[in-house]
Amino acid sequence: MNSNIKEKKGKLAKLPTLLRSYLALKVYTRSGNTQGIYRNLQKLKSIYKNKPDYYLRLSKLAYEQKLWMQSLQYINTAIQLTEDSTANELYLNKADILIHLGESDQAILCLHKYLTSMPRDIHAHRKLANQYKKMRQWEKSIVSFKSYLKLNPTDATSIFQLAECYRKLKDYHNAEIYYKQAINSFNQQSSRKSLVTAYYRLGCMQLIKDPDQAADSFEKVIQLDQELNSQQLGIGVFHEKHKQWQYAVDAYKSQLLQDESNADLFFKLASILDNKLYKPEQALHYYETALELDKVRSPWHFALANCYEQLNDYHNAAKWFKSAIDRQEKHRPGNYRRLASVLVQLGKIDEALIAYKEAELFSKPNYIDQGFYKKNITKEKVRYAISYEHYSVNDQIIFYESLSGTRMMDSPFAIFEHILGKDDFKNYTHVWVVNSFQVIPNEFRSMDNIIYVKKKSDAYFKYISSAKYLICNSTFDPYVVRKPDQLYLQTSHGIFYKTVGRDSSGSPVGVVGSTRNLLQATHIIVPNEYMAEKQPRSYSIRGIHSGEIAKIGYPRIDVTLNMTEDTKRQISSKLCLELSKKIVLYVPTWRGETKADNRFDSNQLIQDLNMLAELDVNVVFRGHPISNRLLRNVKFPKNVIIPPPDILTNELLGISDIVISDYSSVFFDFLVTERPIIHYLYDLNVYKKERGLNLSEEELPGTIAKSSEELKAAIISKLQNDQPSPHYLAAKERFCPYDDGKSTERVVKWFFYGDSRNIQFVNRMNLSKSLYLIGTLSDPERFSSLFRQLKHADQNNEVFTLLFSNEVSKDKDKRSMVLDLNSDINFIVHDKNMPITLEEAFAINYFQKNREFVNNRMKSAYQQAYIREARRLFGDSQFHQIYNYDTDSDYYSSLQESILTQ
Repeated sequence: MNSNIKEKKGKLAKLPTLLRSYLALKVYTRSGNTQGIYRNLQKLKSIYKNKPDYYLRLSKLAYEQKLWMQSLQYINTAIQLTEDSTANELYLNKADILIHLGESDQAILCLHKYLTSMPRDIHAHRKLANQYKKMRQWEKSIVSFKSYLKLNPTDATSIFQLAECYRKLKDYHNAEIYYKQAINSFNQQSSRKSLVTAYYRLGCMQLIKDPDQAADSFEKVIQLDQELNSQQLGIGVFHEKHKQWQYAVDAYKSQLLQDESNADLFFKLASILDNKLYKPEQALHYYETALELDKVRSPWHFALANCYEQLNDYHNAAKWFKSAIDRQEKHRPGNYRRLASVLVQLGKIDEALIAYKEAELFSKPNYIDQGFYKKNITKEKVRYAISYEHYSVNDQIIFYESLSGTRMMDSPFAIFEHILGKDDFKNYTHVWVVNSFQVIPNEFRSMDNIIYVKKKSDAYFKYISSAKYLICNSTFDPYVVRKPDQLYLQTSHGIFYKTVGRDSSGSPVGVVGSTRNLLQATHIIVPNEYMAEKQPRSYSIRGIHSGEIAKIGYPRIDVTLNMTEDTKRQISSKLCLELSKKIVLYVPTWRGETKADNRFDSNQLIQDLNMLAELDVNVVFRGHPISNRLLRNVKFPKNVIIPPPDILTNELLGISDIVISDYSSVFFDFLVTERPIIHYLYDLNVYKKERGLNLSEEELPGTIAKSSEELKAAIISKLQNDQPSPHYLAAKERFCPYDDGKSTERVVKWFFYGDSRNIQFVNRMNLSKSLYLIGTLSDPERFSSLFRQLKHADQNNEVFTLLFSNEVSKDKDKRSMVLDLNSDINFIVHDKNMPITLEEAFAINYFQKNREFVNNRMKSAYQQAYIREARRLFGDSQFHQIYNYDTDSDYYSSLQESILTQ
């Protein structure tokens, strides 16, 4: 009696808990919360404990959450509680769970039991076939696939799997039958990827008994392939993908008989022989040949080094490990250690120690905690600063960057081509910045003394820190600092037809990157008096730039002027031009206030190109590198020619009879030819308002067109009369006075040899120079007297320069205050890209928190960071007076001290 009372009391005590779980179950069921449903359903076990549907539901919920063992436990309980006649259906659920647990043998038993009551369940038959296949029981898998295909005869994938089983049994007759059936089904379903695999498998099987049939199947594979580049590399890439190593070797060797200049074929063949068939002695020849043809990629050099090391040829192993390290984009400690190990074998202990030391370049210093290290070591400005301090300047390295690595082009490329074959430069290493290795012209890929690096990579940091000579036509990354013993030639990209820098509505207080970049330059070239006056004012370097500015012409224009008839024919042939027709080149620029927000009216472009395509001329279109990405999906008219990247714009200008431009400065380059220029200004008012122009319509040489009809009429007119007008020739004299075909020669003599004969320089201003560190203008009232003073200062006796935070340019009131000053005052906009090593970052962080230094080493690191920062902002500029108006800032106080101590 007492026990019954206790039991009833226990049940009553549990009632609130059960009720809460029941209500929660309802809520979670409505919201579809699987975890909530599962958790609360488990709590209701005392109510549903003898009901198989309860355990089946729990099993399914556990299955959804991938709780396989719990799901199996619940389905077993459900089966135990279910009558034998109805339990069979539960075995399908159990089979699915067992498949996930990798228990194929148990899953097969469950599937057979299920199929006794449900023999027409096609999915169960397919699962059974796949489990037999997984267990490599090919005969039983075949039986199950056939049972499935009786119920679903059009399933191409299962037909293919059936063929695979026959192939495993070496029953090639039946395998071929089912591969062909699969191919027919895949064709009907337009399943290209599966079709490729089916043809490939069929071809492999046919290789055994009928190589000619196999060749036909492999040809189909290559025709359908869109992933592995088999059109260039042959069927070997599929053998390699499917790990058919000997087939791959044979295929690559056969392909080489047709294409002996394909470096990728040689490397792939070598790699398989070396890494898959373990025959390094055979791989060696193919590695060497691959690298004779293409030396661009570091892993290829490493593979050859590794091969030599396996053969105990340590001398050549060291050579190629060094070559791999020279080209590696990311700093790889393991590569340095491999080199060091080989050097030890050669007895070169000192060299080995240097390699071991460089391996640790980006390692964590002992006194820095792991969290601080991880937070900072991936920052570009930190990795750059570490490289800056580690690498010394090498007098025989030249570093080139054109338009942030778009391709090898413009004046840097003209200089590179001019010196590449010269005896004086035969021992120099040329380092080119490229965004993609695909843009490298084939003629330069095989050269030992050219290295290609990607922007922002560790290799970029290494070479921009160690090259004696830097050549650029745009801007380096914001954290880059020219070392005192480096020389930097800034070639600029073009004449300022558009407003730039402080003249532009988008950046009236100045441009962060361009000003800093020009102040770093030791040598700047300008093509005329217009740019000699315009560039220093637009970019706020007037009177403070410490280097030389030479009126010398643009080297890239030499390419246009000095083009031979033979070169013209080669380019025309490459572009498939009709030689009997005139060549019209259309070179529009991008639209928008900034490069980041650039846009282009592709509909207008296609409309105009369709019109041009109707004329009896060769129409060539070259988009601006910035806007090209916006035109990727544009479908151009068929007879409009899009030149490949390896043909330079100045080469296109050299072969063109007429150039159509809009607001691009490219027309200045064409002026030297005295051939017709048409300015197509269909959106002139919008462009002038949005971006701004320095030249009026009256100043432009050539013809102006403002509609498609006017453009067409202008072209027809110039095809009949291409003689330059006096106005045109006057513009040529104004803008191209130094472009005589010898600009490159003069630049090379000046930059590399210091020979300034026959060069006119922009006169330096020998005035007193004052620098004002303004900061963020946090208290505008404090600066009112300064601004009044500067507003009425005599610019003829002193050069004034203001350094203020980028935040000022974004604040309307502060920006207005700055813009009210005299336009001759230099504005330098500061950014937050101060390069710092890990040690320096730690010192700065510690000082900001504790207002002291632990030791002299920490203090030295702190000071070193700010000395470098002063060089980053001002280069070698010298100031007679420095005033700090942001004394509350550690940054500006430390910067002032660093400038004064230099």
